[in-house]
Amino acid sequence: MTKLSSIVGTRGAFAAAVVLTSSGCATKSDLRDLRTEIHALAVRQDSLMVEIRAQNLSTQDTLREQTGQLVDFRGDISQQLREIDRRLTRIEALAGENQRVMSAVRDELANTRRPGTRPATGSGAAADPEAVVPGTGVEGAEALYRTATGLFERGSLTTARQAFQQFLQANPGHALAPSAHFYLADILVQEDRLDDALLAFQDIQRFFPNAEKVPDALFRIALIQIQQEKLEDAKVTLERIVNTYPGTGVALLAEEKLAEIR
Repeated sequence: MTKLSSIVGTRGAFAAAVVLTSSGCATKSDLRDLRTEIHALAVRQDSLMVEIRAQNLSTQDTLREQTGQLVDFRGDISQQLREIDRRLTRIEALAGENQRVMSAVRDELANTRRPGTRPATGSGAAADPEAVVPGTGVEGAEALYRTATGLFERGSLTTARQAFQQFLQANPGHALAPSAHFYLADILVQEDRLDDALLAFQDIQRFFPNAEKVPDALFRIALIQIQQEKLEDAKVTLERIVNTYPGTGVALLAEEKLAEIR
């Protein structure tokens, strides 16, 4: 409103000059004062116009900046939504894979437990009491074990545990049973259940004293004891490995670990 009044004032000054001039009543002093006022108003008008143009430019710059920020924001949101969609798709795929694996594990277990007979070789032939059906025996057990180790390697620890437990339930005396127990103990370590893991590794040497996994289980016991700051117990375990299994790779590891904690 002030800017508009100044412009109107300038026009009014010019109109007054015309009136004074046409009336013939103006003195030189009046004309001089009028010229001064007109000049001042013109300068003020120019100043206001410059200010208005500056404000317009500032407003345009602000609008451009805000528009750019809005575009960037929309781009970020779109990218985040795409990433969320990708992760959901991956989760659905993993869930489906785990479901298929669990179905395979259940099928293997069912085949292992199912009693079977061989087809008769002739009329009146008796069924063989030692007969097996597909999925049982060595092949079925090893397939179930491979399924469990595959789950473990993919990081599906809960499903892997179930598969190893099913394997041991169906094949407690299998040659791979010590390894299955070792995997179960390792899962407990990864879950930070160290006391349970310690007992699980000890069970390997207790139930399978001659198994190849015993020295490895002893070394893992020593590592847990070190982690629990039971250094004297760890030294005893490591010395047992060195003395019982000399020259083996695990014995060399035990010697190195002994040197570290002494």
